[in-house]
Amino acid sequence: MIFKYRARSPEGQIVESTIDASDQTTALNTLKGMGMIVINLTSTGQKGTIAAPKKEKEKAKSKSAPKKPGQKTSIWEMDLGAALGLGGRIPLKNLMIFFRQLATMEGAGLSLTNSLDVIAGGEKNRALRDALHDIKARLDRGIPLSAAMKQHKSFNTLLIALIQAGEEGGLLGPALDQGATLLEKQEALRRKIRSAMFYPAFIMFFAVAILIFFFIFLVPKFEETFSSLNIELPQVTLVMFGIGNWFSENWYIVALIVVGIIGTWSFLSRAKGTKKYMDRFKLKIPVIKDLIMKAAMARSSRTLSALTTAGVPIVRSIEMAEGTADNIPVQEGYESLRKAVIRGVSLGDAARQAKIFPVLISQMMRIGEETGHLDSMLERVATWYDQELDEQVKATVSLMEPMLIVFVGAIIAIIAVSIFAPVTSAIVQLS
Repeated sequence: MIFKYRARSPEGQIVESTIDASDQTTALNTLKGMGMIVINLTSTGQKGTIAAPKKEKEKAKSKSAPKKPGQKTSIWEMDLGAALGLGGRIPLKNLMIFFRQLATMEGAGLSLTNSLDVIAGGEKNRALRDALHDIKARLDRGIPLSAAMKQHKSFNTLLIALIQAGEEGGLLGPALDQGATLLEKQEALRRKIRSAMFYPAFIMFFAVAILIFFFIFLVPKFEETFSSLNIELPQVTLVMFGIGNWFSENWYIVALIVVGIIGTWSFLSRAKGTKKYMDRFKLKIPVIKDLIMKAAMARSSRTLSALTTAGVPIVRSIEMAEGTADNIPVQEGYESLRKAVIRGVSLGDAARQAKIFPVLISQMMRIGEETGHLDSMLERVATWYDQELDEQVKATVSLMEPMLIVFVGAIIAIIAVSIFAPVTSAIVQLS
């Protein structure tokens, strides 16, 4: 039976051809024996003899006549004003749209230079617009697209690796499409995490705002009114007035404490010496640890799938997937995975030995290696974790909603009791 395969040769080149074998396992073992890293292996349903491997043709570089290079973006412009679209770092959403547009135009047969001209003409973000003009100028000088993108920090190594693999394999259009899909998934993942944090943060902010308004503006007026009535105040009211007076005089201390806690947490989470311990601590917090782990697995698995499909060497793919995890314990897991693969250990066994990876990932990696569909197995893992993250976000919001309602209700109840108890007492004394 003839099997069609796509693999990377020991020399690091993409090979796409067919192989004749009795079954898929035999075909896979034969390719592995040839030193091939199998990316995809499918049956054609036909019978025949082994075809000689042939390297994919390299995508022809743009050979337009040289033109005057476009004006480069200044350092100041690349660092500021992104939110206003006046320059600065390029937002993920703009990059996502750019890659999708470029993939569409490439598929329609437009040259890269013409496509970049069209996209730059309608781009509102100044940083991306200037970057596209500069990239086009480099293309006009015969520089490949991936090399031109390397000159701009907004195009990370992951995107550049996809483009470079597409250029080497003559599949630039699919590589651009993969880049757009990857950016879309990252943006969707970011929105999910934000939606999980927005509701509880808003409720807490609302509750704290009510307390601040009550203690600063209302408590002094109620205290003055009750003092003029010469009635005995309940203990809860006296405590409330005491807190209000202290807060009115020392509000800046509370503000400094809050800012200090937030600042310290942010600093410890980012500082090189403490980030490792903070990331480990986050993986022990109930509910939060599941969100962090599932988000990290979704990002890194999809990255690894996209790079493997594009033909990027597996060791380099793992290294890039490590960078997208955004959690040091998970990154250390990918580092040990990479070292194990270099030693010749299979991906599935290496993932199981790393311990940080869930059993699902090690099993799917093993199945992907055995069947020759590693890229699709990794994509399924990423999709599954995306769905799990969706459910986790919904469950987290559903769990926190009643707790926050009870919290805010308790605050309002205490305020009501402390205010209406003296009023009731005064009415009783006057009757």
